[in-house]
Amino acid sequence: MDHRSQQYLLSKSWERENMNPVHGGEEPGTALRVHEHTPMTQDGEEGTKSLVTGGEESADVLMTQLCPLRLEEVVVTKNALPDGLLEHCTAQTTSEENSSEACGTIRQDVGEKEDKVQPALEMMALNDCNMELGRDVSGHEQKTNSLHSQKLMVVKQIVKHIKSLPQDSLDLRSSAVRRQGMLLITDCSKVKPPLEGKEKLDVVIVCVASIFALPSIEALQRQEGHKVNVKDLYNQTVDALEVMLRALLSEKPTPAELQNFLDVSSIELHLGHWMTSEKAHERARAVKTSVCLLQAAVEHPKFCISHEFPRLGILIGRLALRVGDPEKEIGRQAMEGLYFLYSLMWCQKEPERKMGSVTAVLHQMPKEILGIYEPTRTCQNISEIVKGFGQFLSPDQMADLLLTAVESLKKANESTIEASKTILNVILEKYKHKIQMKVPKIVDRIHSQLRAIHHSHARQVVMMALCLLARAFMEEVSKALLKCPLPLDRDAAGMWRTLAKTEAICHSHRLLDVLLKELQERPSTSEDKAFFIPIAAASALCEVLSVSMCTQTVTRFYPRLLMALLVQVHYSIGLSLSDSGVSRKELIPACCVVKTVKTLLLKMGCHYEFTSVEKEGGWELLTSSEEHHRGVGLLARAMVHYSCCELWRILYLLVPFLERGDKQHKLTAMAFFIELLHMPQAKRLPEKYSVIRLLKGLTDPDPIIRALCVKGLITMADWPGKEIKVLVPAMINSLCGVDGRLVVEALADVKKILRGLDGASYVGCITSPLRLLFDDERESVRSAAISLFGKMVKKVKKSRGLMKEEDVLDSLIPLLLHLQEGNPDMAEKCKNALDECSRLLEWRLPKQVGNRKAWHNHQEDVDEICQYLVKTRQENVQRFLFQSQCYLSSTQPSLRRAAAMFIGFLVMHMDNMMEMKDLDIISNALGGLIHDPEASVCIFAAQARERVLAVYWKLKYALVEQHKVNSDSAEKHKSPPNPPPTESTSSRLFNALNLWKLAAKH
Repeated sequence: MDHRSQQYLLSKSWERENMNPVHGGEEPGTALRVHEHTPMTQDGEEGTKSLVTGGEESADVLMTQLCPLRLEEVVVTKNALPDGLLEHCTAQTTSEENSSEACGTIRQDVGEKEDKVQPALEMMALNDCNMELGRDVSGHEQKTNSLHSQKLMVVKQIVKHIKSLPQDSLDLRSSAVRRQGMLLITDCSKVKPPLEGKEKLDVVIVCVASIFALPSIEALQRQEGHKVNVKDLYNQTVDALEVMLRALLSEKPTPAELQNFLDVSSIELHLGHWMTSEKAHERARAVKTSVCLLQAAVEHPKFCISHEFPRLGILIGRLALRVGDPEKEIGRQAMEGLYFLYSLMWCQKEPERKMGSVTAVLHQMPKEILGIYEPTRTCQNISEIVKGFGQFLSPDQMADLLLTAVESLKKANESTIEASKTILNVILEKYKHKIQMKVPKIVDRIHSQLRAIHHSHARQVVMMALCLLARAFMEEVSKALLKCPLPLDRDAAGMWRTLAKTEAICHSHRLLDVLLKELQERPSTSEDKAFFIPIAAASALCEVLSVSMCTQTVTRFYPRLLMALLVQVHYSIGLSLSDSGVSRKELIPACCVVKTVKTLLLKMGCHYEFTSVEKEGGWELLTSSEEHHRGVGLLARAMVHYSCCELWRILYLLVPFLERGDKQHKLTAMAFFIELLHMPQAKRLPEKYSVIRLLKGLTDPDPIIRALCVKGLITMADWPGKEIKVLVPAMINSLCGVDGRLVVEALADVKKILRGLDGASYVGCITSPLRLLFDDERESVRSAAISLFGKMVKKVKKSRGLMKEEDVLDSLIPLLLHLQEGNPDMAEKCKNALDECSRLLEWRLPKQVGNRKAWHNHQEDVDEICQYLVKTRQENVQRFLFQSQCYLSSTQPSLRRAAAMFIGFLVMHMDNMMEMKDLDIISNALGGLIHDPEASVCIFAAQARERVLAVYWKLKYALVEQHKVNSDSAEKHKSPPNPPPTESTSSRLFNALNLWKLAAKH
């Protein structure tokens, strides 16, 4: 016995004819032989049982390719392979004679190639395989059956080898390896337990891809020329695949297992992937194999019909789409597969029928229901298919069928588009009741699929499906679409516009009802999806408004939409949404809603209002937490000014609107309502909705609400029959503690409550809070308060009884000092107010009062003013002196400087009216400014203090009366004591500052 015979003692061949209907015994390349190695010898050779292929072709492949290189992938050694596995793979134990005969056969097959196979390499491969499998079994013996472990190892090695084969060519070697590997897996399927889960799916995926990915038979034949018959090789390989799939299905004959093979699991390399391929030969292969599996299920005597098809809709959808394939043979086979599938469903519906009866009616009953395949009327075929299967499909399955049609549009051609359109039409017209609960899922899938659909006709079909779905379930569709990520992408925006057109065609308002309802909700601050919905509703409304067909419906909803959007802007201030998409800036919800407000105004033709708000920065005010109510008021004023359409409807909407909602809701509504009181129609409002409601608002805890109510009451002051003037004290009291700017805004129309007043108490209530605002830190507030005060004085100047003289006198010095702020606009307002005050008091102030020249450069003007006040208004100069001292501690350097100069000159002219204690106080106050951070304040404070000290010493030693003192008095020649050190120091500092100032001028 030669070396090869010592290594392989061959037993009787196992005839494949009885087990494999694909291969005949006469074909030499299809027999699978089982070889048994002799027991281990004394030299340490290990006996093996090995599964190898017989025949010239198989021996060439296995012995030349697998043994020396990858023998460990398909050879099972005796120690590693239990007897149980061989019992399933061999028909019987071979006798000694048959072994010799088989040995001779194999020796003859491989004798010519013996020079290519090195015995040392063969033995090494066998030993490596034995060691590998032995280690695997030892690790599994404690956990699972050793036999199953050996089966898994064999299958994995075969799958690995098939996966490594080239997919661009088909020759004798690769064909034999694929075929024999799949047949060996078929044999292994008889070993219990069966393959499960990932292991089985890996087998199907790899084997299917290895065959389906090959070029067409014509292309393969051109590659090989006349060397081999590629068509026969391919058919044999496909037959082996179908035999393997049948065998694997027989391990667990259930609908779920059948669906796994038919690609219900969305694995890209499964049958479903090939069924939608752009290449006709790949689609044909997938359809043919799918039909084979369906036929196997129908003909299997133990197929478990009692189980449900979890996703039957996908199976029907894929086959129905292929019925409309431009290749007639593919369409015919797909129709045949649907016949088989219908038979399975028919037996499932009537479980009393046995599987044996299926075959009898297989080609009759389904054809009567589904119709006969006709290439010229494929759309009618598909329509009948959907209607025929409709009785079997659950809502989930019907939704899967619809989504399968939508997904097919990603690789759309004209035939696929028409087929998908037919499926969608039938479902949405005949079975829409079944998919109502699945609408959110369908909408979400449509949105995700649109990104991959670029064919314009295909996108139209998808949008048509959305229209049909929306006509039946507008609320469900719109709510599902609101959950799309923000900001809206092109596809989501297109879907909203499609819904808007659908509503316009149907003359319906359901879409705006849904959007309005969501806009009236407050956004959640949690990270839940509910947080997005009100903002998403605003974005969706923006897209809806872009559809010209919706004008009439939008007009109907205009007042409610506008107010809901303005409130939503207030809700959204300070919120932010991080976009989950690629590299987008942070989305600001408030700006998103403001964009919709702009679009709504333009949609309603409010172009002038839009421009007015734009010029005054109203959109920025709307998105500010502190200025939001001003932005709302600015918009409302513009709408009143330009008599915006439907404004009266907004007014009557706000009447009940003011009593609803939270703080933001009420504040926005009140800000808009107050401005609408300027409308003539507002005068017809009942008192309980106007005066009484605003009077109640004067006690609101929110100071903005209180200020707005005061403003509203002043607006109503000249309404006939409204006694607003008596409410002035309550109105002014409500402004206590309110921000100064709000006070000014609230009292902007104060002239209305001055008409016909018969007493000065009302005006006094107003002037006191205004005077306090003269010194507000904000220039805008100071300016507004002074301007309003001047207008009020001008209004009452003809009737002095309306304003107390003290109120005017208390305002003179603040106005005079604020002239020196250095702001031309402020100076203009102060001058106007001083002019009105002088007219009311009937004073003729010197022209220097209205001079806009800076005092620190023209001290003579200050001297003239102070001299005038002391000479003509001695009864008030003490008041003026006290008021000016308050400004020595002002936060504005210009006011501190002006106050110091004024005090210095005023005291100098009041020398005979001053008391020593008052001069001490004034001197100390001015001394505190000598070290002021502002240099100019230091200089003029020192000068003013020097003048005060001069008056001090003059008073103390009666220098004014020294000409009356007796010349011979002993006290006459006595020198005055030296001044205190502080005065002397001050005098020296004064002189030094004068020199510094003089030097600075030069």
